[in-house]
Amino acid sequence: MSSPCRGGIIETMNALAAILGSALALIGTYVARDLLHVTVAKQAAFDMARELSNGKGIINLGAGPHRTYQAQVIAESPDILTNIDSAPNGMPHFMQLDIETERLPFGGKQFGCAFASHVLEHLDNWQFALDEMVRVADHVVVVLPDPIYFSGWLAPSHKQHFSRDEMAAIAQLHPNVVVYY
Repeated sequence: MSSPCRGGIIETMNALAAILGSALALIGTYVARDLLHVTVAKQAAFDMARELSNGKGIINLGAGPHRTYQAQVIAESPDILTNIDSAPNGMPHFMQLDIETERLPFGGKQFGCAFASHVLEHLDNWQFALDEMVRVADHVVVVLPDPIYFSGWLAPSHKQHFSRDEMAAIAQLHPNVVVYY
């Protein structure tokens, strides 16, 4: 004969398991939606960078080997004249540089566009990096995590969390900067 207490515990455990299963399914759906958003935003931003470069070429900042497949395809695009990252890698036209402490070794407005997808949120000194991009390129296209998606808030490597108002302020301060999120 089972005790009522034991039956209550099993019912409670089953209810908690159902809630946990639903929560995990919701998180999985949210993660998939977040990944799709990032992919679409990055591609739209790169298409804009190509258009803005006007054939003058693109400098791609944050083009490391630890990036996504899509980032690798972008780094290998013929529109990219220089790929820059702090980690060494085998990307074409690669230069290792710490963009938050080192000046970009290029002349003013040497590139048609600077492209930085999911880079600024990893930097303590993101303003310096952005100022350097503005200096070396006619236009700058940056992609930042959308503040409504939790992946941007949960990533331990993110040192900055930009609100939509802050993103608008960046674009307003630098008229040649386009911000995607």
